Amino acid sequence: MSFSSIRDQDVALRLLRNIIRRNRVPNGLLFWGPSGVGKQITALEFAKALNCVQKSSEACGKCLSCRKTLDGNHPDVHVIKPVSKSRQILKDTIDFVNDLSMYRPFEGAWRVFLILDADRMGIEAQNHFLKTLEEPPSNTVFILITEYPRQLLPTIRSRCQQVRFGALRPDTVMELLLQTHDLPQATAQAIAAVAQGQMSRAIDLVVSEKRGIVLNVTERLQNGEDPLLVSEEFVEHLHAQADAIKASLKAESDAEEAAEATQEETEDQKKELVALAEAMVRRDVMEYLYLLKTWYRDVMVYRETANTDTVMNRDQAAKMSSTVSDGMEARLNAIEKAWVYIERNLSTDRVFRDLFFSLAP
Repeated sequence: MSFSSIRDQDVALRLLRNIIRRNRVPNGLLFWGPSGVGKQITALEFAKALNCVQKSSEACGKCLSCRKTLDGNHPDVHVIKPVSKSRQILKDTIDFVNDLSMYRPFEGAWRVFLILDADRMGIEAQNHFLKTLEEPPSNTVFILITEYPRQLLPTIRSRCQQVRFGALRPDTVMELLLQTHDLPQATAQAIAAVAQGQMSRAIDLVVSEKRGIVLNVTERLQNGEDPLLVSEEFVEHLHAQADAIKASLKAESDAEEAAEATQEETEDQKKELVALAEAMVRRDVMEYLYLLKTWYRDVMVYRETANTDTVMNRDQAAKMSSTVSDGMEARLNAIEKAWVYIERNLSTDRVFRDLFFSLAP
């Protein structure tokens, strides 16, 4: 893989190639834009290119340095991500980054830190990181990756070269889905529209049952089934899904656990595992709310236009035409409120119970 394999990010790639070609590498880069559009992959390719022995504007992908970076064991390329139950990048982690950045690279020309979900740095951690950005060590690059750049201190943003990433084109998402999955074209087209330019979301919609579950829920509510019963079954599914995620992550962690790991390292691994599991569960809950929102938005629009080009779930036109469209604005408002309640960590069971009563005709 190289820069040429990254789709629909021409402006960002042109900027990064010029940085490498001119050898004018800023110590701070801020990659921002929607999730699932290639920010992390691009950051990894940039790190590969900086240390590639070919010294070109693009990584060769074949040298030892490129292979190490791709395999995740290059001593000069570090990935920093949120840990602990609070899903924060802690001050202790930033102190480690600051201390390590003071040393010269071990093997490559550059030491590169990829800071995922950089917006999850707390204020104290950001202030500690800012000190390093103000007097950056030579031959060190910090790549901050985020969907929410305004969660970062203005002083951090001002010291980083900003690289904006846009959503992928629906045609690109559809093309990639058809290349990698056995799907009818109509289904791929609909999923590409629902995904709103995010490839990670599109793949999740293909491999998971989320979209089918949401369509089933909306149909049952439309047919007059008891919202309490529907919500109880839906919440039971969420709990089962959460248990499956945690079990899968634990099994993966147990398989990789080093026998010589200290007790402190083991505890840190457990905390990181809990944080990752909770983040995945929370993401799934938010995705269900997003899919509910797209459905009711589509019903309202389709009843006005009768044009499948104006909706996302375009393979569900027959179902949309038979759905009562009265009160759609109130339903959309109820979904927005549910989103806020989940953000405030209210009980998922209660939120969806109240929401399903609001969605019932």
